[in-house]
Amino acid sequence: FTTLSESMSPQESFNFINGYLGRVGPIIRKHSGFIDKYIGDAIMALFPDEPEDAVKAAIEMQREIFLYNATMIESGRIPISVGIGMHTGRLILGTVGEAERMDSTVISDAVNTAARLEGLTKQFGANIIISDSTRAMIKNQDYYQMRFLGKIIVKGKKEPVSIHEIIDGLDASTIARRMRTRKAFE
Repeated sequence: FTTLSESMSPQESFNFINGYLGRVGPIIRKHSGFIDKYIGDAIMALFPDEPEDAVKAAIEMQREIFLYNATMIESGRIPISVGIGMHTGRLILGTVGEAERMDSTVISDAVNTAARLEGLTKQFGANIIISDSTRAMIKNQDYYQMRFLGKIIVKGKKEPVSIHEIIDGLDASTIARRMRTRKAFE
């Protein structure tokens, strides 16, 4: 978004962000998630029932972005890429702030880890990265196409986190290529 917004007026930037959020927000709700907050062009969403709800939402969001990019290209605009990071763990939802300004938010190590994984999507060239704790809670792992990316120490952690890429949601040729090279890649 930062690169794209350089060529937009402030009003065009707001229109773009609201157009994007209007497409992906309903997908989050459809899969039993709720949006905790918007952080510029980013969304922090929580899925309290099942981690698999978040995976399904992420895949559908990527498919929606693929369709959205077709319209962007037709109108002469640069297509966008969205990175999604997921981690499963305990958290607390509460109110933070002071007398003059308060906000509700979630706080936990799990939230920080998910944010770090989202940040790694650019480095790994992956649209969806999940932690091993999220992968372990997916009931039917064979339903999803994923590959192991490695063990990494994310900022603020001492122990490495195993991470996986969910490949579903990409275009068919990219999925085929990544699955064909999966063994050698891993």
